[in-house]
Amino acid sequence: MAIRCTLVNCTCECFQPGKINLRTCDHCKHGWVAHALDKLSTQHLYHPTQVEIVQSNVVFDISSLMLYGTQAVPVRLKILLDRLFSVLKQEEVLHILHGLGWTLRDYVRGYILQVGSMPPKTFT
Repeated sequence: MAIRCTLVNCTCECFQPGKINLRTCDHCKHGWVAHALDKLSTQHLYHPTQVEIVQSNVVFDISSLMLYGTQAVPVRLKILLDRLFSVLKQEEVLHILHGLGWTLRDYVRGYILQVGSMPPKTFT
């Protein structure tokens, strides 16, 4: 599934990570968040008094807004991610982190200790 840009009047249909800055699209030069918002649903399918079920694919989408192409996560955002990760199975958390270029050890620390050459990922 292509991740299109959500900014008004932008015709970019697929996020292409930049060679220098992974969080900037090479096609339209807009940021990752402007594209990733396309995947997040704003509709809730539950009654306000019910507890919402957390699905790993939704947690991946939210996590990507904070972790994709970054080397550190602010403490307040990490607390929110910790709350989401706490209701997932450990293998789901590891899969999400690995998909975003993070190890569990780096995530627990709050930053990537040594930045390697992360190959750009194409989202189609």
